Amino acid sequence: MTPELEEKLKSCPNLPSPPTIAIKIIELANDPDSDFKQIIQLLNCDPALASKILRIANSPLYPYVKKVEHLHQAMMVIGLNATISLALSFSLVNSLQTTKGTGLDYTLYWKRALMAGTACQVLGNTCNVPEMEELYLAGLLQDLGMLALDQVFPDLYVAHAGQQSDHASLVSLEQQFLGLTHGAVGSWLLAQWNLPDRLRLAVAGSDDPSRIPPQDERARFAYCVTLSGMIAEIFLRETNDEYLQMVNHRASSLLQLTPVRLMYALETIKERLPDTERIFEIDLQTWDDPQAIVESARESLLVRNLQALKEVEELKMDTVNMEEQVHNLEETHRHDPLTGTLTRAYLDKYLKTSFEQAIADEDCLTLIFGDLDKFKSVNDTYGHQAGDVVLQSAAHLLLLKLRGTDRVGRYGGEEFVLILPKAPQEAAEIVCERILTAFRNTTHEIAENQNLTVTISLGIATHTPENPYSHIADLLHHADEAVYYSKSNGGNQFTHYHSMKTVQPA
Repeated sequence: MTPELEEKLKSCPNLPSPPTIAIKIIELANDPDSDFKQIIQLLNCDPALASKILRIANSPLYPYVKKVEHLHQAMMVIGLNATISLALSFSLVNSLQTTKGTGLDYTLYWKRALMAGTACQVLGNTCNVPEMEELYLAGLLQDLGMLALDQVFPDLYVAHAGQQSDHASLVSLEQQFLGLTHGAVGSWLLAQWNLPDRLRLAVAGSDDPSRIPPQDERARFAYCVTLSGMIAEIFLRETNDEYLQMVNHRASSLLQLTPVRLMYALETIKERLPDTERIFEIDLQTWDDPQAIVESARESLLVRNLQALKEVEELKMDTVNMEEQVHNLEETHRHDPLTGTLTRAYLDKYLKTSFEQAIADEDCLTLIFGDLDKFKSVNDTYGHQAGDVVLQSAAHLLLLKLRGTDRVGRYGGEEFVLILPKAPQEAAEIVCERILTAFRNTTHEIAENQNLTVTISLGIATHTPENPYSHIADLLHHADEAVYYSKSNGGNQFTHYHSMKTVQPA
């Protein structure tokens, strides 16, 4: 960014700025010694902000058997870092919505911001990117620079007043007249506010992910932000097949999302829009019916994908070594092609790394072994294709019910392993209650007008500084013994190895 533009921004009297409570939240976020008590004291100073945190803790985003009635409970369900990120999101949106200019369509701007935030969080969950609430904040703020530019250059967006749903055209306009885009300006603003480097990088590269090399450890975080803006436009403008295929290509190249997993993300985003409206108290009514948009996207993405698969099969028949190459690629890839969870090979590596980190940090590590109940009868009764549908749906449920720092891997068949860093027994049991309730309340559509419910048994084993394990294999073995105990006692329940008490969902 040029010194001239920076000086104009600094001297602008109406430049967007965080409110007092947001500044205090940022200070807590930058303090490694901050704790639950400090954030609770701060939130209690703003009843409206506290009520939003309670509302989201009781929302489907964090399904919990019992009603969350106070902030301490909410933070146990959501987590400290997630609460800080969410509180910052709510306070900034509430403050920045008062910013008004002349050329920018502010109604459209905030619709896109809130949809992108929701999409960013869903993508992080789908792709196992940690810190989903920080992703939510990054998605919300990715176009922050537009608010600043509209104050400094009041005529910049006026000529595009009726075309602002085409975000790419606005980026081209900025580049043409200023020699940079709002991503650079937004990143500069976040630096003035002392927000984390990862957020600044994601905002800077939101419209041009090629600026961020794939080997950068922050790349997947930033790529989620880029894709979230593109997905928001699917719901906000008249998209065509060409645009959907471009989104599909970006999803594949940036985050290795298959069309099936991308559709899961779109469906989840559509389901979460009403909750986003309620929490932020804004009408997100889109120009078209969200369900019709998702149906249109499904036809475009999946039908085109079937054609692509057919072409791949034809190429494989013409290439002698293609089968071996595909096999090797699948073996080395991180995600299981059917369920989207971690592959067994990568799961083993991640287990080892997580265990070593827990020992080094003298912290907790919980493993949860999950085994679908009576899954063999699903295959025997309805066929393996129906079994695959149930496995995909079950994996999707597990991914949705975990914290942003947790991981899910497919251990084999219908067995999954959940890795919960820094999670004591109490937190693990909250997670298990969410999962059991979700499975009991979910029907899996295995064919047209044919649905079934499948429950899951869970086994917990926890490594703590007070009760440590010497080897990750022992921790995994105890989680396996605990899930066997759950299944032996009828299934649809969880067991902690150290207590061997089964708990059925309320």
